[in-house]
Amino acid sequence: KQGMPARAKPGRRSYGPRAVRTVRYPEAYDPILERLAAESGIPLSSWLALAVSQQAGLEIPDYVKDELEKAARERATREAEQELDMLDMPKSA
Repeated sequence: KQGMPARAKPGRRSYGPRAVRTVRYPEAYDPILERLAAESGIPLSSWLALAVSQQAGLEIPDYVKDELEKAARERATREAEQELDMLDMPKSA
């Protein structure tokens, strides 16, 4: 409708303008890279952007920083819940 401000698109926020490239690396690397990304708690594409930016001495993209911070918060929450669960366990005699 004319005269009305455009509504924001639902879903996740924009990561901003990004280049898209096909990356080829030895197939044997894939499970290692997937594991490293999973250990960081971020998608593989974000982990690759992190690795490339660090290697090139560039600033880590904001969206990757946000994902790393979110992963750290989630990890801290899980660890706190595990500690509470341990406190609630009955002690054996």
